[in-house]
Amino acid sequence: MSEEYNLTKLKRSNDELKEIINNSWDGIGIIDFTGKFIYYNNAFVPILGFSKEELKNKNFISFIQEDYKKSFIELMKKNLKNRYESDINIVCIRKDNQKVYLRITLSTMLNKKLFVINTKDITKEISDDQILDSYVASTHVNIDGLITQTSQAFRTLSGYEENELINKHHTIIKSADEDDKVFSEILSHVKNAKEWNGKIKAKRKNGIIFWIDTKVKPTYNKYGDITGYTSLMFDITNEINLNVETKSLQKEVVQKDNLLVQQSKLAIMTETLQMLSHEWRQPLNIISIRAQKLELDLTLGLNSNKEAFAQSLKEIKDDAQKLSDTIEEFQSFVKLKSEKEKVIAKDVILKAVEIFKKDPESKDIDFIKDVTDIPAFNSYKSELTTILVNILVNAKEAIFRKKIKNGVIKLTCYCLNNTIFFEISDNAGGVDEDIIDKIFEPYFSTKNSKHGVGLGLYTCKIITEMHLMGEISVTNHNSGATFKIALPI
Repeated sequence: MSEEYNLTKLKRSNDELKEIINNSWDGIGIIDFTGKFIYYNNAFVPILGFSKEELKNKNFISFIQEDYKKSFIELMKKNLKNRYESDINIVCIRKDNQKVYLRITLSTMLNKKLFVINTKDITKEISDDQILDSYVASTHVNIDGLITQTSQAFRTLSGYEENELINKHHTIIKSADEDDKVFSEILSHVKNAKEWNGKIKAKRKNGIIFWIDTKVKPTYNKYGDITGYTSLMFDITNEINLNVETKSLQKEVVQKDNLLVQQSKLAIMTETLQMLSHEWRQPLNIISIRAQKLELDLTLGLNSNKEAFAQSLKEIKDDAQKLSDTIEEFQSFVKLKSEKEKVIAKDVILKAVEIFKKDPESKDIDFIKDVTDIPAFNSYKSELTTILVNILVNAKEAIFRKKIKNGVIKLTCYCLNNTIFFEISDNAGGVDEDIIDKIFEPYFSTKNSKHGVGLGLYTCKIITEMHLMGEISVTNHNSGATFKIALPI
């Protein structure tokens, strides 16, 4: 009874084991020395694409792609000597002629007349690896710095064939001898179990330079020992070249801008010297004439009138002082005495308005401010304030000169496209179109006498363009004129 029970239990166990094998995701089978199927489970049906009936009397080797058959047969022979040397990857051809990648584990049965074969479909893994191989540049390097494996993408990038890279030192792609220290640094990081990130200037087989953004990670064996490193590389040559070209272009633009600035300053200086010459010519003639008269009076003995003599000397002294004042005014905008500083637009406007309103006449004019939040910028605060005051005074005088009732001046300040704008508008009827193009020229004036803070519109223009690196302009609107100052931040 006991023996019958054991046979029944053994049969039940065998049936359960058979059920487990049949329902395994892996293809499990038994083949003979020729590769003929003796047994196969259900998983071989989706793996090879044949039904269970069609697989009867089929030879497993017949499914293997021709260039893998030799490796499989050699594995069978090795198993006869060492039943644990059993892993291999092969390619089989399915019934629909599609390739399927299989990882095969092979072992001999105890009688060494049959083989147990275990197959795992790794087609997706292989496909992913092929994509990575084709599109991601990577290398595997051992602890001695010798290349052990490369991706197709890296070979394409470097221009080397696989046999030209394997067992070669990883410095094979260095661009110059001094770059050895970069690769030494990489190995040093790896040996200390550290990752390395950086940009490497490399050289292709044909000598052309390329740049790679590289990430290096140490690799380990199953005992935790560092065996080398894996590099992932991304070609950034175009990015580097673009940056170089951009910097070169920016440098060229700056050089051209500086040249234009110097040419502009030279033009302004030439114009200013012409103005200075004009300012000096008449006083010098008068001084010369008076000096010659005094010299003649002394020669002829006609200098008995001491009061007249003293008056002539005084007039000469006054004319010399005017020349000195002209020089001071010339220096004031050729070389500013103040230094650039952080300027808040609201502060400049408040100061200009404060100065402007000290004139009693300004009380009869409605003054409007419209100032938005403006970022601080570097400028000559005092000179900018003086320019605003000068334009405000010009607007006020235009209102009184044209006898405008209910005179209005509006000062607006805003920022647009990294440029700060100051606009001063009035309701004095505008500037005559015949003279609007001349209003910033030296010696041109619509006034009968000199007013304001001692700077004409011409000098405002010189300081704005030469020192503030901005622009000043005037346009007419419905009821008056608008002066606009544009300063780059």
